[in-house]
Formats: sequence, C-alpha cells, structure tokens
Amino acid sequence: MGSHRDAIVDQFTKQAWLFQATHRSAESAIEHAIRVSGVGADDIVLDVACGPGVLTCVFARVAAHVTGIDITPTMLEHARALQASSGVTNIDWQMGDVYHLPFEDGRFSMAITRYSFHHFERPRDVLKEMVRVCRPPGCDLM
Repeated sequence: MGSHRDAIVDQFTKQAWLFQATHRSAESAIEHAIRVSGVGADDIVLDVACGPGVLTCVFARVAAHVTGIDITPTMLEHARALQASSGVTNIDWQMGDVYHLPFEDGRFSMAITRYSFHHFERPRDVLKEMVRVCRPPGCDLM
C-alpha cells in the first residue's frame, strides 16, 4: 500500500485539470481573501499547497512577490500555465513538502493556503511550518 503522500500526488495529478477549469467560479471568494488578508505591495507571500496557482496568481497582482509550493508536479504545470495567461511575473513555483518547508525562518511577510488543510495528515505541523517561515504580523492567526 502506498503512502499518504503518494495518494495525494496520484489524486491531484488526476484532478489538476478540474481545479484549473473551475477556478473562475471562486473569484468572489478569492477577492474576499485579498481584502481580508490585507496583502499589500510590499508583501512577500507564500502560498502553501498552491495547487493550480489560482490564489497565487491573484495575490501576485497585489504583492511584491509570491511563491507557490505544492507536492504535485501536474498542479505546478497548471499553475505555470495560469501564470502565463494571467500576465503576472512576480511568482516562483517550487515542488516541495509542506511538512518541511524549504525556506528560512521569517522569509515571508504572509503565508496563505486555500482548500488544503483537510488533506494534511498532520495539519498542526503544516501550520507550525507556515508560522516558522513567516515574520510577524503575517504569522498572526486569524
């Protein structure tokens, strides 16, 4: 039997096109996330488990820079395609494990995620990593 990680990669590889195809139906929720987050032109944002980059690309319209990290290569392919069609250039994509984020402490001014925590085996560990790589006040929990 495969690991939880293998199951996540397998399922999200199969579903990547669906996430990409349905992102327009969530635009009002995403715009609300922008307003609630208080993201600004000086922010350096990390989008954890970014999937096809929907939230990442919208935050990049406002923030100085956004990094999207996901464990599924196909999701990151879709994210790069969305970035290209969105015309935003201030994004980096990284494949990686959200339980051990490959960034130094305090690198980001804000860490975000959307529709991801219910997929994590250890959500508390992911949250701790998000807080670790984020400097105050962006690491404040709402």
